[in-house]
Amino acid sequence: MFSLLVLYEALRLGPGSLSRPGSGFLAFCAGIVLFCLSVGLVCRGWKIRDSRMTHSQRVILTFAVLFAYSLVLGVLGFVVATFLGVTALFRLQLTRSWWTVLGTSALVTLLAYLVFGMLLHVYFPVGFLGI
Repeated sequence: MFSLLVLYEALRLGPGSLSRPGSGFLAFCAGIVLFCLSVGLVCRGWKIRDSRMTHSQRVILTFAVLFAYSLVLGVLGFVVATFLGVTALFRLQLTRSWWTVLGTSALVTLLAYLVFGMLLHVYFPVGFLGI
């Protein structure tokens, strides 16, 4: 649904052509990629049969985790909130051991901080721990 909204708005802006791209060209391309990936994930989700959770339960819990992340980001700070959010998302989606999930979450958080915080100088909220 979101990808269709992106495509609609990109068409309103005018995508132009390959030789003369308009202001909506990048959004139009992103909308097409987002739509294709969404369709692929939905089809893949229908094929996966997990006894623990249905596909729709995972989708709802994923949205709940992302909503909770947006609420605690300012309080806990980027590093702690991202680590906890990524850990929760990985645990929902992967059937790996806790050590694998925690290690991967730490790596993702570290890489995001290095790329966006150090390299691109993006401001991240600092939590009550000062990190």
